[in-house]
Amino acid sequence: MLPDAFGPKGTVFSSTVLRVPVPGRTPPFTLAYVDMDDGPRILAHVDGPDEVLVPGSQATLSGWTEQGDPVVRRSGL
Repeated sequence: MLPDAFGPKGTVFSSTVLRVPVPGRTPPFTLAYVDMDDGPRILAHVDGPDEVLVPGSQATLSGWTEQGDPVVRRSGL
């Protein structure tokens, strides 16, 4: 199987800040569903613990967590 290529930009569908402990994660951290341009909707960590992305705003893939999860940031930063 070949890896898919998409992004790096997309539109935020939803986001939330988690303030409860989750195994392997230190709160607070933010997750967002992002509809990637020409690609899937992904669940990604948001760069910045209290950075909430408003639905409809633009986001850009900015890397990966140590666990291999995608990281996004608000576009234009």
